[in-house]
Amino acid sequence: MGKKAEAKKELILEAAKSVFGRMGYSKATLDDIAHTIGLKKPTLYYYYKSKEVLFIEAFSQEWKESLLRIKRIAEQEPDPQKRLLLYIRSSLRYYQEIVTQHTISIRVLIETRTLFQELFRESRAKEANYYASVLKEGIAHGTFVPCEAERVGYSIMVVKDLIQFDEFQRADFHKLSSIDFEKIERDVLFTVNLILNGIAPDR
Repeated sequence: MGKKAEAKKELILEAAKSVFGRMGYSKATLDDIAHTIGLKKPTLYYYYKSKEVLFIEAFSQEWKESLLRIKRIAEQEPDPQKRLLLYIRSSLRYYQEIVTQHTISIRVLIETRTLFQELFRESRAKEANYYASVLKEGIAHGTFVPCEAERVGYSIMVVKDLIQFDEFQRADFHKLSSIDFEKIERDVLFTVNLILNGIAPDR
């Protein structure tokens, strides 16, 4: 892609940030974004095939930097188990912030789940690896018994995702107006604690 095309993509991303920030994800349309910078929607489609992809790319760098900041804060906690729980709690609250800030509807969260997971495959792999590295540190210091840290770390990530998605589906089924993020946090931390307690040495 040439410099001119790259510059146009950057212009579209900045416009998307502005429109999504002002209108929220659910109400914003590609027409709104195209109109902001004087483009026709077909031209916008040349660069971005869907609103979902444009939304994720517009904010992906910001999200990645925020997750790195959350990780740096968690690293200040010396106890591996508390560090894991702190990271998970903070990342759940940051996710809530994104959903609330951009007024992403429950239906959209369900419909775009696979796309979000696919586009964030690299970040998800890093998340599972981070869990594994903290588990290995805990094993080395006697906080956890020897175990397959990579498998346990991956399981923690999957459990977190499934509990979130189950709550999205419950809210959608019961036609609730919002998602109970506090319930998600309680359920995730409860289940992760069960996993971590299962690999804790007998006291």
